[in-house]
Amino acid sequence: MKSIICQTRIHSKTPAKAIVISQALMEQWGCVNGQSIKVEVGNKTVITRVARGKMSGQQIIFSPALAKQLTLPYPGQTRALFYNRTLKIGPVIGILTTGFTGNAAQPFGGRSQLFLSFIRAGAKEKPFIYVFTPDMVDWQNRTVSGWYCIQNKSGGMRWIRLLSPFPDVVYERVPNRKAESLSHVQSCLSRLRETNQSKIFNQGFFNKWFIHQCLSTHPESSQYIPETYLSPSIQTIKKMLEKHQMIYLKPSGGSLGLGIFRITYHPREGYFCRFHQGTKNVLHRFNSLEKLIRHYFGSNESERFKRYLVQQGIRLIKHNDRPVDFRVHMHKDGSGEWKVVAIGSKAAGFGCVTTHVRTGGSIIPTDELLKKVFHENASYIEMSIKESAILIAKVLEDQINGPLGELGMDIGVDRSGRVWLFEINAKPGRHIFLHPSLREAGRQSAKYITDYCLKLANFI
Repeated sequence: MKSIICQTRIHSKTPAKAIVISQALMEQWGCVNGQSIKVEVGNKTVITRVARGKMSGQQIIFSPALAKQLTLPYPGQTRALFYNRTLKIGPVIGILTTGFTGNAAQPFGGRSQLFLSFIRAGAKEKPFIYVFTPDMVDWQNRTVSGWYCIQNKSGGMRWIRLLSPFPDVVYERVPNRKAESLSHVQSCLSRLRETNQSKIFNQGFFNKWFIHQCLSTHPESSQYIPETYLSPSIQTIKKMLEKHQMIYLKPSGGSLGLGIFRITYHPREGYFCRFHQGTKNVLHRFNSLEKLIRHYFGSNESERFKRYLVQQGIRLIKHNDRPVDFRVHMHKDGSGEWKVVAIGSKAAGFGCVTTHVRTGGSIIPTDELLKKVFHENASYIEMSIKESAILIAKVLEDQINGPLGELGMDIGVDRSGRVWLFEINAKPGRHIFLHPSLREAGRQSAKYITDYCLKLANFI
């Protein structure tokens, strides 16, 4: 049964041990006056009796005592679902993060605006949606002091802290690997899982090597994966360079393009190593691979590549002589199907190893780029990117613990039109949505968060 949007109210004259439901809702749900039902808000549950109300429309009235017992965050419009003598109100959605500032105007610093965009995008669906950190959870009373963003009388938005039930669904947005590895963050996630109440999606940053193993050994996705080895020996790197002429050395647990080296081999000129350092792009030439490796990675053969992987370099299509790859931003929709929300084309900065904006990369319109490079085959290449991304997402989620609802894929297309996967991000950045051509896609992306939460909470 689908949920519907109802008006909830708290009234002191309501019987303390009853919930008043309007005649229209009673008939729609098949409720009987005086019957006992279970009422749920997040993890809070009470058994109460139904009283038929005389009010019109789709209304539900709680007594102050019942609202307190359920930890109802606030009255107003929200969703309701009735089945098997159980009335579910909500859903309650929690965005888990870290970095609370104590500033009521921006409780989560610069990321407050990001969370506000998620809340605004899903506002029409009327869930209870709050942002919280592990420190805001009261495990003894099983409540959360979550931060809501609510419209005030003047039409503006303001942050407010309200006591709330545990969420039906948790969208994990811990900002980085360091924060995610903290013991109290891991403990919070573990305890929420143990409640069997909260469904958590997009938990955990990905390890590059684990993702590579999942996808490179699967018959449906292996064609998209460049040749890659973990903790390579210098002999392996040399063979890769002889075979491909260009390779990348990447930290196996890194992100944001940090610590990446590109090495190219020219039989007559030697070995060239390019990387980003501070604010500069650096290029050095060496006569031998051994000298290059020793210069940057030391002489300890057992340790120097312990946390690195070597990956085949791909000759990407270019824009104004700059290599281009694509950020494919994906979401699960309200029916649980993968959708490609946006494809952002990223041109590398001049002399740069990666296409990250922070190192000089820039976003360019995808349709213009593909038409310029592939002409009449542009639409076919775009469809190939989308279909490949959806196939890869499906393969990956079959091998990951816990549901996935959002992914960012870094995909390349070589000069022959072949699609390659370079990386998958569990918590993709949203910088591509700053480009004017992708702003509407950014709003749709934020809306999909709520849509998928409704699906996980069984409200649609």
